[in-house]
Amino acid sequence: MKFIADLHIHSHFSRATSKTLIPEYLDYYAGLKGIKVVGTGDFTHPGWLAELKEKTEPDGNGLFKLKKEYRLDSPFCDNDSRFLLTAEISNIYKRGDKVRKVHNVVLAPGFEEAEKINQKLVNLGGNLTSDGRPILGQDSRDLLEIVLDCSEKNYFIPAHIWTPWFSMLGSKSGFNSLGECFADLSPHIHTIETGLSTDPPMNWLCSFLDKVTLVSNSDAHSPDRLGRNANIFNTELSYQSITEALRTGNPEKYLGTIDMFPQEGKYHYDGHRKCNVCWDPAETLRNKSICPVCGKPVTIGVMNRVIQLSDRENIESRPNKLPFRSIIPLKEMLAEIEGVGAKSKKVEAGYKQTLEKLGKELDILLEIPLEEIKSKTSETLAEAVRRMRNREIYIQEGYDGEYGIISVFRPGEVKNFEATGSLFQMEKPAPPEKRALIQFDLKGIQKLLHQKEQIENLAAEKQEQYKAETTEKPVFNNLNPEQFSAVQNNEGPSLIIAGPGTGKTKTLTSKIAWLVGNHKAEPEEILAITFTNKAAGELRERLEVLLKNKTKASQVTVATFHAFGLSVLKEYHTEFSRSEDFILADEGLKLEIIKSFSELKSGEAKKLSAEISEIKNGTKPETSSFTKYEKELQKLDAFDLDDLIAKPLLLFNKNEKAKAVYQKRFRYIFVDEYQDTNDAQYRLLRQLAPDPSSNLCVVGDANQSIYGFRGANAGYIQRFTDDYPGAKVFRLKQSYRCSQTILSASSDVLSQSSGFLQGLTEGVQVSVSEQPTGAAEAEFIARQIVELVGGVSFFSIDSSVTRGEKNEGISSLSDLAVLCRTRNQFEAIAKALNDHHIPYQDVGTVPFFREEPFQSFVDLLSVFLSGNFEKAAPVFNLKKRAFSKLQFEMAKEETKKLDAVSFLNYLKDSFFAGQKFDNQNWERFTGMAGNMQNWGEFLNYVKLGSGADIHRKNLEAVSLMTLHASKGLEFECVFIPGCEKGLLPYNLYKTEVDEEEEKRLLYVGMTRAKKLLYLTHARSRTLRGRKFNLPKSPFLGSIQQELIQQIKNKPHKKPEEKDNQLSLF
Repeated sequence: MKFIADLHIHSHFSRATSKTLIPEYLDYYAGLKGIKVVGTGDFTHPGWLAELKEKTEPDGNGLFKLKKEYRLDSPFCDNDSRFLLTAEISNIYKRGDKVRKVHNVVLAPGFEEAEKINQKLVNLGGNLTSDGRPILGQDSRDLLEIVLDCSEKNYFIPAHIWTPWFSMLGSKSGFNSLGECFADLSPHIHTIETGLSTDPPMNWLCSFLDKVTLVSNSDAHSPDRLGRNANIFNTELSYQSITEALRTGNPEKYLGTIDMFPQEGKYHYDGHRKCNVCWDPAETLRNKSICPVCGKPVTIGVMNRVIQLSDRENIESRPNKLPFRSIIPLKEMLAEIEGVGAKSKKVEAGYKQTLEKLGKELDILLEIPLEEIKSKTSETLAEAVRRMRNREIYIQEGYDGEYGIISVFRPGEVKNFEATGSLFQMEKPAPPEKRALIQFDLKGIQKLLHQKEQIENLAAEKQEQYKAETTEKPVFNNLNPEQFSAVQNNEGPSLIIAGPGTGKTKTLTSKIAWLVGNHKAEPEEILAITFTNKAAGELRERLEVLLKNKTKASQVTVATFHAFGLSVLKEYHTEFSRSEDFILADEGLKLEIIKSFSELKSGEAKKLSAEISEIKNGTKPETSSFTKYEKELQKLDAFDLDDLIAKPLLLFNKNEKAKAVYQKRFRYIFVDEYQDTNDAQYRLLRQLAPDPSSNLCVVGDANQSIYGFRGANAGYIQRFTDDYPGAKVFRLKQSYRCSQTILSASSDVLSQSSGFLQGLTEGVQVSVSEQPTGAAEAEFIARQIVELVGGVSFFSIDSSVTRGEKNEGISSLSDLAVLCRTRNQFEAIAKALNDHHIPYQDVGTVPFFREEPFQSFVDLLSVFLSGNFEKAAPVFNLKKRAFSKLQFEMAKEETKKLDAVSFLNYLKDSFFAGQKFDNQNWERFTGMAGNMQNWGEFLNYVKLGSGADIHRKNLEAVSLMTLHASKGLEFECVFIPGCEKGLLPYNLYKTEVDEEEEKRLLYVGMTRAKKLLYLTHARSRTLRGRKFNLPKSPFLGSIQQELIQQIKNKPHKKPEEKDNQLSLF
């Protein structure tokens, strides 16, 4: 059976599409056009998938047809079309130090397979509800793997592979070959989509595409745009037959493509629209891509990109060429004949009359004899169709966002015909010559490109040689003089003052490597203390690189204060009447214990919990309630989190032998972020290194002390030289992160100069912007992000939110962060990011695995792995979770041979049935387990983790974080919204505020920025349902005006999302 299929379209759930993109109208217009199979588009959107289930029914062959009750009667054509489940997915990710933006089309044989793909994507953090075409952070290669894993019948097609911004071979963010994009899974790509700005002959120029089948689809954003590009099949009407024809490219089954003339695309040629410069690739190369009018680089079009990757001089020499037919839509031809717009009533009426007389549109354009067209309509239309079929057309190529114009008549030619009655009864010039497939000197430009490539390759080789030579040098040669002095000092106490970006971690790890490498200390004699699991992990990784010995690196004890304290309690648990597998009580269990003996309500119980923490940290005397709490903890065979510092301190105070063991074990102690130590941690360090000549090295910066609410005291930095009078002090003065402008502006906030700190470059001014509302502020930030990264969707480019060019230095969404004073600000920011389809990761101070239901799951996992159900029962009773011993025994048997992820999934399904876990967080949770060496390491990680630990550096997403959680991180560009009195400094609810610490908090946020910094404030905002009108933060007034660029609020018109197609190119 011969039929036409258009497999890539969108639904009304996609952005910038017609509301009429519903099954009824798709079926109706498919009938008008003569299309038998229509892709559904957007099956990833749950709303569209539900609508398809409601309105269609399976035909038994992997396709679907509209139910009779939804079918619209057509007076022109029968419309017994079929639907094939399809979806387009936008993949934005980083590979090879470059951000890739690639769109892919997925075909599925049924709802079950589609839903399986959707569930996988949701589990990986995909937001499928914000747009019919979701944006994911997965690598295209990984998406292909997911699709194939879900079903071998699923089919995968890279979409419109040449479009500059969002495609496999796009010049802005694509690759140079199919193999480079899909790597080891490239053999599973059998088909590619050419796109609206290319046709098959352009693709024939590239031999690496010889083995794939070329398809063309309309990517329609409204029903009347169906069939602009399409495919011709000669198979059974079934999913399997269609995909098999695509897989093999069998010329008897797949008969080729229907394509619009590619020159109509907005980015076919190169040029500058504002300067009226339009060039073919040869002209661009001759002019070195520089516009003669404005002197700036021209926008490179699709034709140029194809030539760059081409390796074939003769366009006809491609094997396995399939036929292609170039068309002009019927309405556009009628519009040219009538001299009116294609959407005019006159054209609409003429279109209907033509279909009534001749039948389906694509039959008229491609199949119906010219004599029949002439006899039933007009000689003018017959001549227009003849010229189109023979490629006897006039073309003005599209460029730099300007649509191309395809005409079949010269200006005035139709008018003359109307006056004389026939095109052949008047003197007239001959029709235009048949249009060649390539209109310029292909061989000549390929020769010039080859010469240019040789020069660039030679330069690249020299650069690689230089890199190789520099990387072979000893690692310590990469230290600056101040860092090297600190590293060489390996005896006695030392204090390293390290401001933002000065390389404190590099210095600390180099110092450890120096000790081990020069045999000054054995790895197991070294203790390095950090404040987060993430920092500990990074320190270990750096040690592996520096020591070039994974075993030696692992012998160095790297731990947070709490992890170190836990190891002490594991060794000396009997000193506190606990068993070896004691329970570690989280804050939730702590509150339940307090309620069990005090009968206090939640609010009062939290106050008592805080008081107990203060007692354990040594800042308050013991009370009777504290004594009761301690007894209950002991009954449960448990320690709480405060005990991890308090109990080792108590042990070392009372047990000289135990203290001596640790003092002897760790001859060298390093402490990162020393300004964040509290009193208990300080006293613990003094127990471990009491001697004035102890080998204790601490690294810190008093200006970054932001945890006063936890008892941290920057005064310990000043006190260090009093505790250790012989201590050497090193000041790292060169910041490798911040510009001098950012350092100066942030220092102004502290009311001090940047002092000895030096920026890497002078840098640009800090941007400050006032917005009318919090929502406007969020919208401003989202639009700035889109502009900086060069767009995240076609809509952002088509609607002029961005020109599609990345800001220099901003290569990835992961380069950007929005840092808020409080989580209450997240809602407005998240909405704006979602509205612009910008992927983001939400990072608060408390990690998701320390909140319910994950916290209870961790309790269950801990007890399950210990095998002691009797011990767990009281804990579960306190947390009001009913688990039976029989459940435990059955689960033990069932999970013996399961891998880590399957094991966790089994426990969740068995013990937490009906409990809702956030899919994205569950996927992250199981992923963390799979990356750990053993269950003990995993449990310690999740029980002691902080918000910063869940931040994923390489995730292709903007980081939305609190200022506190951003500590220790860096980004190319930082936005800090809410720079208002009440938020910075924070006293919205008239609470006491440490203004100096609030200044330091803003300083920390500002110095996360490497290149660009935006400080924004709003005249009014709504937080937790309450409206606030807050003045600008007084901290901004401290910044020197010459360091600031004020960005005025420019009201923008929201782009209309009309029914007309927004071009992809």
